[in-house]
Amino acid sequence: MNDQANENETVLEIRNLKVNFHTYRGEVKALNGVDLKLRTKEVLALVGESGCGKSVTVQTLIGLLPENAFVLEGEMILNGKDLLKNTKEEMRVLRSHTLAIVFQDPMTFLNPVLTIGTQLEEVFTLQKDLLAEATTIEKSKRELKFADFIKRESFETPHKNVKASRREIKKVTKKLCADILSLVKLPDPERILKQYPFELSGGMRQRAMIAMALARRPSIFIADEITTALDVTIQAQILHLLKELRDKIDASTLMITHDLSVAAETADRIAVMYGGNVVEVTFTPDLFKKPLHPYTQMLLNAIPNIAKPTDRLESIPGTVPEMINPPFGCRFHPRCKYAMDVCTKERPKLEEVEKGHEVACYLY
Repeated sequence: MNDQANENETVLEIRNLKVNFHTYRGEVKALNGVDLKLRTKEVLALVGESGCGKSVTVQTLIGLLPENAFVLEGEMILNGKDLLKNTKEEMRVLRSHTLAIVFQDPMTFLNPVLTIGTQLEEVFTLQKDLLAEATTIEKSKRELKFADFIKRESFETPHKNVKASRREIKKVTKKLCADILSLVKLPDPERILKQYPFELSGGMRQRAMIAMALARRPSIFIADEITTALDVTIQAQILHLLKELRDKIDASTLMITHDLSVAAETADRIAVMYGGNVVEVTFTPDLFKKPLHPYTQMLLNAIPNIAKPTDRLESIPGTVPEMINPPFGCRFHPRCKYAMDVCTKERPKLEEVEKGHEVACYLY
């Protein structure tokens, strides 16, 4: 895990984000004032059950909300600039360089009629400075490795005036494509570059998507449920790959998952979402040792423990709130055994109650 000294270096800050959806039944109040901070070079896991707002938060961040969605209020500050004020073109440029995302089902997002090599080369063509530097290295007969470019801070002064033919640039691009496939542990990269997505297994397609994301040398790498559609063995391989990559890239990682075991395996900190709100944020070991929010406590109690066999598994009473008419105040209060009168009237704010441990609950 990364050192906790990074805790004050915030690369992205989400403040009071509220997002609604127009539907034929009425307005769905998907996000109800999300507050979140992503720190430099950390892995932050955003966990919660289906429908809690994890993916909507990410879609808002990358500027890909559906047409029936709209932002009521809030800010998403990246490098001192509010992303919600960006134009569509500015967001497109950010997605091509700064923000990289890997989605749950790679087959949906890979072009089925183009080879993996063609799609990966397209990403590299956007990195003109990188290709200029790579061409210089290739001409000087030095070893050309994508690992030399993946960290922006180690990147040399771009050789903007390098003169190279299309043939030379094509050759360099192919070398970089093969090298980055090796970086994500894909065997025989030269063969895979010539293959189409349907010729690869689910795990191989996911690795190809991770390679395309890393080829942009992003500041923020977003993994949206990337292990959900894979079997347990491949899940473990992908998680192991992510842990290996974290020391090789400069990016901060935002991992979206509903699986607490996945978060425990990979994340420095965990943010728990419920009903469109972040209800608890802390370092991973602290969340499992001392959960503070009643929802987090019940969530952890519901996990079967092989060390303590029981006749009956714990469950959380009640149902997930209806987002068209959600409960007033804290959205968890109808299911909470500690609910007080104030919980039904006003939403609790996310506040630090212990060092590095934030919780949105009137108990604290």
